[in-house]
Amino acid sequence: MRYKRKIKLEFHEEKWFKLICFFVFFGWLLYIINPTFQINKNELVELDVTVYKEWKTGGQRNPVKLSFTVKEYSNRFGIYVGGTYGRWTEVTETLVPNRKIKIKIHKSNKHNLNKETEVIPIYYLKNDNSYIIFNEDQFNEGEKSSDNRVRGFFVIIFLFGLWRICTE
Repeated sequence: MRYKRKIKLEFHEEKWFKLICFFVFFGWLLYIINPTFQINKNELVELDVTVYKEWKTGGQRNPVKLSFTVKEYSNRFGIYVGGTYGRWTEVTETLVPNRKIKIKIHKSNKHNLNKETEVIPIYYLKNDNSYIIFNEDQFNEGEKSSDNRVRGFFVIIFLFGLWRICTE
């Protein structure tokens, strides 16, 4: 009876090396997606503007899902995905041309107001009927829940990858 010889594997083919690389990679991913973006109410500037045109912003990697222009400034304003999760109908109904709205931007973006290439994110939206579509607190909650969904997705992928490596 012949016995198979054990072939010594290269170090990069060993299971322990794959596990270490796997943990380092997902640790790095967790580090990148970990900081939740929080808005402080004291750092916002309120603007009264008139909607000119609404733009749909596509793409998977773009955090701004919807942007719009106003008559008062030449730049565009953008609404983040996480800030208004699940309430896009209310937002699009508010962004009708010639409608007066109140928005809040971060004070650091005030110098970008008339730069045509800039898309300034907004963290507050109120229509002319005094109905708040979303405010800073709702924006923060939406960003947090959006981040939690992304983390949950990466945890599932991590567990699946760990199972695949361990069962090889």
